[in-house]
Amino acid sequence: MRQDFPDPVPLGVSGAVTIPLAQYLAHVGSAPGRSSLLLDEKQRIAYLASRILEALDRPITSPGSEGIARLVLSHFQSVDMVQYFAERAMLTLRDGAMHNFVAVSPDDVHVAVLFVAWNGTHLEVQGQRIGNYLSPLFATARRLVGNGTQLAGILEIDAYLRDNPETDQPGTPLEKVFAVDVEYSYLPGFAFGSPNKENASLPKLIMLNPDLCTPEENQALKKLKAPSS
Repeated sequence: MRQDFPDPVPLGVSGAVTIPLAQYLAHVGSAPGRSSLLLDEKQRIAYLASRILEALDRPITSPGSEGIARLVLSHFQSVDMVQYFAERAMLTLRDGAMHNFVAVSPDDVHVAVLFVAWNGTHLEVQGQRIGNYLSPLFATARRLVGNGTQLAGILEIDAYLRDNPETDQPGTPLEKVFAVDVEYSYLPGFAFGSPNKENASLPKLIMLNPDLCTPEENQALKKLKAPSS
């Protein structure tokens, strides 16, 4: 047996599913390639970060919303945000639970990013998000403002993750084993009662998925209007 492969062999992105080395070699042959394997945590996080980075440019809803996301993320150039995204996403792949974190830009008038990792596709997760989508976003923004942060806006990035390695097909490329999609939501400061401070590089529009809001929330959103300049 090859000595440079672990026993058991970890499959998928998280490595939570494993297969005995002898069984793996029986499926893929005596000289297997590594395109379907991530053998240590550094490789796993790096691969996950690269897939998330790709997904940021193709949101599953609201075509064009990636432009707003780029504007917001440009305020975090001194920090590798995708690395933080990948670390939270890995926790979700491992335990199946939702994990998130909040980052605030260093600007004088700040912008915040709320990253949320979900275990499952957009369709699979949607049922548990309806009615539990808008309130947490507003609550996060208001908490930051209540703590004295001059917040011009907040971007939520929801990442929907699926890691489905199969022990009877251990040589399947990772591109076919793992999937990630992202969805963006954005609230400008006026929507959550932030002091009348603006950042000229940030939009004033509200960007939300109405299918995740209750009828009452959608009615309330229709009444929100940007303050006149």
